[in-house]
Amino acid sequence: MTLRYSLSRLSRPAARRAFGRTWLYVCLAGALVSTVVFGVRHAFFVATVWLLLVFAPVRIAIEVLHSVGPRLRRQMSRDLAGREDRYASREGIAIMVEDLFAREVQMPRLAPPDLGSKVVEAAAGLCGRAFLAGGGPLGVLRAAAACATLLERWTGTIAAGEQMAAPPLASGTGAEAWNGAGPPALWDPHASIQDQWVALRAVAGLAALVKTLAAVYEDSARQPMEGGVALRAVADAAMDYTDQVGLRLDGPAWQDVGGVPRIALGGELLSRLAQAWMAFCAAPQPAPRRLAAFVEAVPE
Repeated sequence: MTLRYSLSRLSRPAARRAFGRTWLYVCLAGALVSTVVFGVRHAFFVATVWLLLVFAPVRIAIEVLHSVGPRLRRQMSRDLAGREDRYASREGIAIMVEDLFAREVQMPRLAPPDLGSKVVEAAAGLCGRAFLAGGGPLGVLRAAAACATLLERWTGTIAAGEQMAAPPLASGTGAEAWNGAGPPALWDPHASIQDQWVALRAVAGLAALVKTLAAVYEDSARQPMEGGVALRAVADAAMDYTDQVGLRLDGPAWQDVGGVPRIALGGELLSRLAQAWMAFCAAPQPAPRRLAAFVEAVPE
């Protein structure tokens, strides 16, 4: 499973580019060591051997996986479907998350091309922490509720800013009314459009993450999520609202959705979660440290 999964991931252009860079560095290091061993007089011969006989064949083979990788991926998905232990390994979790994301989520127009893969990585990280640490579906449920709580607060803060109602700073108790009040990290109505797009894309990604986590919970627990309909409704509404604000479209004002599962999050935790998620969404891939910072910040 591990080898097949690694090979299937190389069907993605970003993964192939990352592997190509790593393989180039390895070959350069090997050529340098060979030159030191055999002498500078043989440098041209050493470079030719490493380029033509080592680097090029592997690089060409990796590019062939552009067509082979999707077939491997579909086969692994079929093999996992219906198995009781499909969430027992990181590879199985990643495959299930990718499948459920593709089935459940339609990203908004504002989202950049790589945001979907970042959502999948974050969902796989949160689900991996839950399943491999023994939390199971309940751990996924708590992560989904935490992200939904942040999503509601974040979107309400944006709506308050758009209505020119400057929201007060959060007091840090996590018990404020759901009226758009939140930490300043959530939204700055006076920021440039570029900075606002960074926040709006993060909100869109967070909404997609909420829907993905809800789908994983229902698939792993084999039962509907309490408040799942409301949770999906607020996630879809948030993605529509980011398009409306970011693209300056006409549309209705933001309205809270009742029945969404929530947990108490203090102002400091809200700010830390928002900053960690926004930093991960804005970073070029791969960004393992920023992903780990977000996963660690989400309450277990």
